[in-house]
Amino acid sequence: VTLGLFLGLNSLAQLVFGTDPQSMPSPFPSGSVDLIGSGADTIDVQWDTIGLIAVLLAECALLFLLLQRTRAGLKLRAVAANPDSARLHGIHATRMLMLGWALSAAIGALAGSLVASQRTGFDASLMQTVLVYAFAAAALGGFDSLIGAVVAGLVVGIADAMTFQYVDALDGIEVVLPLALILVVLLVKPNGLFGKRTVERV
Repeated sequence: VTLGLFLGLNSLAQLVFGTDPQSMPSPFPSGSVDLIGSGADTIDVQWDTIGLIAVLLAECALLFLLLQRTRAGLKLRAVAANPDSARLHGIHATRMLMLGWALSAAIGALAGSLVASQRTGFDASLMQTVLVYAFAAAALGGFDSLIGAVVAGLVVGIADAMTFQYVDALDGIEVVLPLALILVVLLVKPNGLFGKRTVERV
């Protein structure tokens, strides 16, 4: 159902906005900043990269505060862990699920706009590659671990950059590494590095 909705919404977006690549301005200033060294040994970091890291850290901090320090976060975690028990304790499970989906949509929209601003042109298929990387990070870190998703996302990004830098055969084939990671994790450790192992007693 999820994949069907994804394909359907992609097709609808092409009908509404067309198939020609669009452009989106970056919310961050252009240029770079010198961090280490001087002259030829200087390490330059683009303002776009610094802005993306700042947004990521802010998102992680806000999500941590929401889930760990608020009543709404406690209710969200209770519904995610056991919806039936949460209902018995007076928690409106449907309302919490709506809130969770709304948060997911907001974070996804923010991520999509930031990714689009980094490209010279984007269309309805922009997030397909990003979706594969996201699945790889979620599978590696554990689908039920927020910290695992962040750490695994960094691992996937660094491994992807190093692979393209040192393995010429994979140049231009972006999805090989994340798909291979998904396959290995599902075969070796399905719960991910930080995922909790569930035991069901009969």
